[in-house]
Amino acid sequence: MAFFKSGFSTITFLDVFSSVLKSIVFGFTIGIIGCYKGINATGGTQGVGRAANQAVVLSMFLVFVEEIIIVQVANWIRLFN
Repeated sequence: MAFFKSGFSTITFLDVFSSVLKSIVFGFTIGIIGCYKGINATGGTQGVGRAANQAVVLSMFLVFVEEIIIVQVANWIRLFN
């Protein structure tokens, strides 16, 4: 019981909000990139494979960049609280 009290006492609203925001932004990014690459795929089945590979690589890169930005903004907000 003491573990839960001490564990949850350190969680702030900013922690929860930034986690929810990350989930929304990451999901939107992955969905948009996947749809865009899939719609613009050309060249039959090989083109679809290339488009899927490009979508995964681009999504991973953008999620990494978004993670950095969201964490930096959250830490900046935390600094002034």
